[in-house]
Amino acid sequence: MSGAPEASDNRALLKRALLKLDELQAKLGRLSEPIAIVGLSCRFPAGADDPEALWQILRDGTDAIREIPPDRWDVDAYYDSNPGVPGKMYTRSGGFLDSVDQFDPHFFGISPREVVKMDPQQRLLRRPGSVGIGWDSNRRVRRNRRRRLRATSNCVRRS
Repeated sequence: MSGAPEASDNRALLKRALLKLDELQAKLGRLSEPIAIVGLSCRFPAGADDPEALWQILRDGTDAIREIPPDRWDVDAYYDSNPGVPGKMYTRSGGFLDSVDQFDPHFFGISPREVVKMDPQQRLLRRPGSVGIGWDSNRRVRRNRRRRLRATSNCVRRS
């Protein structure tokens, strides 16, 4: 008999939670608005440094996997063909981005001490020129903004 009040409390709690979920879902439905993607950039192996190059390697079926570049690490020091060897890797290949070492911290006002602790992905987003994802995306937006755009209810088309 001690379990009966607990089950009743759980049912009441679940009922309140479901009502709250319904309320929040209805609110979310009222708040959702159409979005526009105004910039796009990417970095993928095999030199796919922009969306067009990515499409090209996908369309052509290009294999983006290559041997580990010698400037990344000494593959022989970490390789063993036996996957069970601790502290070793059993592959000599991977998908690698080019020019990952070309980051200019001074351009962004970042101290050399801070750069050492930065996540490498942050460097990819911040690099200026043709190798920075965020920089390249903004450059593409400025270039496309010069073109005349025509909007419809579900897309934007270039005229």
